[in-house]
Amino acid sequence: MPLVPLLVLVQALAGKPTPTPPPPRREDAASEAPVGRSPERASEEKSPLVGQWESAVRTPEGVGNILQFYPDGRVTQISASMAEADYRLVGDRLITTWKDLATGKISDVETQVEFEGPDRFVEKSDDNSGDSWSERIGTAPRQGSPIVGRWCFLFLETLTSYREFTKDKMYNRLPVVTLRGRYDVAGDKLTVTMQGQPPGEYPFRIEGNELVIKSRNGEDRRYKRPETKLLEGY
Repeated sequence: MPLVPLLVLVQALAGKPTPTPPPPRREDAASEAPVGRSPERASEEKSPLVGQWESAVRTPEGVGNILQFYPDGRVTQISASMAEADYRLVGDRLITTWKDLATGKISDVETQVEFEGPDRFVEKSDDNSGDSWSERIGTAPRQGSPIVGRWCFLFLETLTSYREFTKDKMYNRLPVVTLRGRYDVAGDKLTVTMQGQPPGEYPFRIEGNELVIKSRNGEDRRYKRPETKLLEGY
C-alpha cells in the first residue's frame, strides 16, 4: 500500500486515537561506552557507519529500511513506510503535495486542521469518515507556524506513525518491523548479528554520501543519510 495516501487513510479512522509515546532516545557512546573502554576511546574509534541511514531507493509502495549504527556496536534495523511531501498551511487547511513514486504524478491532498493547544491538533475529514489526532513530540516552537515540529499519531488504530513538519516539508515514517543486534567492522567487511539470527557478513563501501552494502544475493543496497531524524534512537 503506497504511503502517499497516508493522510487520507488516517482520516478514515473512527474515534479518538491515543498514540503511543514517542520512541525513546538512546544515549550515545559518551554514556554507553563498552566495559573496558572510556567514552573518549569509544569516540576515537567511531566508524564511518555510525549514525542513521535510510534506503536511497524504496519500493514503489514507499517501503525501505532505516539502519542505525551506534558507536558501542549496537545496530537497529527498521522496516518502515516512508514518504515526504511539500505542504502549506492556509488558514485551517493543510495542503500537502505528493509525488507518486511509480508514475511521477503530482497530486494535492487537503484537510481541515484544528489545533487544541500547542501540542495537539485534529485533522477533520470533509466526508464525515472520521477525524484523527496528532500529539506533539518535544517542545513547541516559540514562533512561526504552530504545525512545525515532530508529531505522532495512530495509523489504522494499531501502529504509531511519526511525522515531522519543517518550514515547508512534511516527513512521514511508519515503522513496521524493528530488529536489534550487534555489528562489527573489519576493513570492508560488516558483520551483523541480529537477535535470534545467525551472523551475516556483508562487504560494504562508502561512495560519496552513500553507504553501499552488498546483500547475500550479491545486490548492492544503497543508503543515504536521512533528511529527518524522526526515528533516531528508536
